[in-house]
Amino acid sequence: MTAPLVRLEGVKKSYGDSVAVKGIDLAIGRGEFIAIMGPSGCGKTTTLRMLAGLETPTEGTVTIDGKVMNDVPVHARDTPLVWQSLALFPFLNVAQNVEFGLKMRGVPAKERRQKVATWLDRLGLSDFARRRVDQLSGGQRQRVALARSLVTEPPILLLDEPLSALDAHLVIRMQGVLTKLQRELGITFVYVTHSQSEAFAMADRVVIMGHGEIAQIGRPREIFRAPRNRFVAEFVGRNNILSGTVSGGAIDLGPITVPLPGAADGPAEIVVAADRMKISREAPAAPALAADFVSEEFAGTGIICYFEGPGGEELKAQVSEDELEALDPAPGARFYLTWAPESAHVMTGQS
Repeated sequence: MTAPLVRLEGVKKSYGDSVAVKGIDLAIGRGEFIAIMGPSGCGKTTTLRMLAGLETPTEGTVTIDGKVMNDVPVHARDTPLVWQSLALFPFLNVAQNVEFGLKMRGVPAKERRQKVATWLDRLGLSDFARRRVDQLSGGQRQRVALARSLVTEPPILLLDEPLSALDAHLVIRMQGVLTKLQRELGITFVYVTHSQSEAFAMADRVVIMGHGEIAQIGRPREIFRAPRNRFVAEFVGRNNILSGTVSGGAIDLGPITVPLPGAADGPAEIVVAADRMKISREAPAAPALAADFVSEEFAGTGIICYFEGPGGEELKAQVSEDELEALDPAPGARFYLTWAPESAHVMTGQS
């Protein structure tokens, strides 16, 4: 990671007896695109609001570019926030919305007009400069909000679920816009979202939060393939979580014992992603979990098949449409699930 632009050290936020954020530590690199995700109430938006200056930490320090920001008011920070609701001014047209921050900073009129024109052009909004924001589409309003935040050329941009109100096809398009802008400008983006697909598609690193704490930080592939604990594995989804006892390079899962090279002896939980699980109608020679087919879910790039395992647990396998057609499953049909030893990841962290 590059030299940190942002540091959160022992940051805690309480509201009376309720603790929203429980003493987290996080360093965010200069020019990094970082996504913070987790379920509702996990503390991710509170963390973003402390970066923006909308909340003051109960304990710990928030440092931006070497300066402790705990008591610095919102207007004295250079940390614009793109809201989920966008918060555009309905009484101003597009150009006036984009110009607003520059005007508040006392930038001369000629320079303001030049900067506004540049950013309207950059985001494909030049033809809408004099249009009211309520006459724009959702995607156009989103770009106005981005232009308004970026026209002041801040070192960091905070984004709170900015794409949640857009249609699916616009979300994909705006992901491309955001990623391109961030790479071109070299600005640090801190992006809060519920959406795994958004976070994994755009971020350099992903922060998974739960119960006011950071559960795991890593690159998208690392989070997906190597979750630290059950909480992360379940939140990411499409993972099979199996518990057993390791002895001599194999794990006893109850119904079967399968190789698990390199794992320490003792109780263990392993994760096998749905796309690494193989299914067959006939019992294979290798040890396999017998499971009954329950249902299927179309997932765009494939089909997720759901099974009930020998202990009543839910198991998942991702197959192609052609594979599913060949298997021709029916509810209650018996299948056998296997995986390569290297596809199993041993979780090492506490949930």
